[in-house]
Amino acid sequence: MGNVIRVTQDVQCRGVDQQVGDELLAQGAAMLLSPQSVPATAASRGTVHRGSMMIVNYALQNRVGSAVNMGLGFRWRNEFWRAGQWDDSEGAASFILDDVDAKDTGTAGDFALQTTTNNDGFVISAYDPFDWVSINVSTATAGDAGSDSVVQYSNAAGTGWVALDAATPFTDEFTYTNVAAGFPTGELLFVWRPPQDWGRVTIADATMGGVPLGMYALQVRATDAGTTAALASAIEVGSMPVLVDNVQDNQIISEEVCRIWDPRGNAIVAYFSTAAPGNSVKAEWIHA
Repeated sequence: MGNVIRVTQDVQCRGVDQQVGDELLAQGAAMLLSPQSVPATAASRGTVHRGSMMIVNYALQNRVGSAVNMGLGFRWRNEFWRAGQWDDSEGAASFILDDVDAKDTGTAGDFALQTTTNNDGFVISAYDPFDWVSINVSTATAGDAGSDSVVQYSNAAGTGWVALDAATPFTDEFTYTNVAAGFPTGELLFVWRPPQDWGRVTIADATMGGVPLGMYALQVRATDAGTTAALASAIEVGSMPVLVDNVQDNQIISEEVCRIWDPRGNAIVAYFSTAAPGNSVKAEWIHA
């Protein structure tokens, strides 16, 4: 028998627990990676690395009271993705890497999601296509006239941007679907099934702005900047192998026997497009 998860979940996916881990459904085995350094010093004692996991059965139940989208997947280790700001005025240097602020919780609100200038924003990129991004927004947008952000992804050739299709299923909160006045505080969640024409960035020019080569990129820009820009405290990225839309109230999605694994993942997460205290998760997993 493997390890069992049996909980109710009152957040959409990660709540405001990004880069903390206290509310993760389960985490992989902790392993200390020690650098080859003699003599050892406090700075060279290694870092904790969590191993991957395999889900072998699961059941998710919607208790919202209406139809929702639901999923089950993995949080990726931080080395598999990058994050930074997009300064639209800087041409080939528009992308400004800000990994440290995205991946730690040392200072609240140290990752800018917007500025007070139109068309600035942020970029998330990864070596492989990702299914979800969860952001802990600590400062909300203010003074925004209410227009959408522009969400784009790197095209198949990696030489330009493709606008997100309005018919894309699942969650699209980056474009203010749920809020007409900018990003609110709390969890800002983006979940999608990546399109087939999403490609790795292949060129470093003014169009791609210096986004790291060889990575799949998602760009979010505020076309109608507010007088106060939204700020984030931490971000997480991952995959969602189980993803189902329009699940009716009280309906259960499940698999009695499965082998769901992601070598980049180090924790298991569940997704409900609408949060409710009764939403339930049951899963069994093994170390992989």
